[in-house]
Amino acid sequence: MNQILLNVLATVVTCIVLPLISFLGVKLTQWLNTKIKDEKAQKLFAHATEIVTNAVRTTFQTYVESLKASGGFGKDEQLVALNKAKAIILSEMTEELKSWIVANYGDLSNWISNQIEASIYKLKN
Repeated sequence: MNQILLNVLATVVTCIVLPLISFLGVKLTQWLNTKIKDEKAQKLFAHATEIVTNAVRTTFQTYVESLKASGGFGKDEQLVALNKAKAIILSEMTEELKSWIVANYGDLSNWISNQIEASIYKLKN
């Protein structure tokens, strides 16, 4: 009985919840873009998200992919991958970009972590 319930729950999450999260993510991005009126701010945001996406792709290709192939991608390796991506992002961001993110979104580290997770989700789907 428990296995059937788990299968039903997994199906519901896969068919309803995940597409809903994806849809809401797109709507959130669209809403944020309408709120960003300043052209410079739009460029800074686009540049920041491009840096994050490129760092996630680089980390995946150079670190994660080989570990997944060997079956050794656990919690510790995920943390290492996250830190590698953060290091790449921080090294590529200018002080102006970092200051803009802090002024508009608050904590830089949290923003980067959230963007990494969002990028991973987008790349997987």
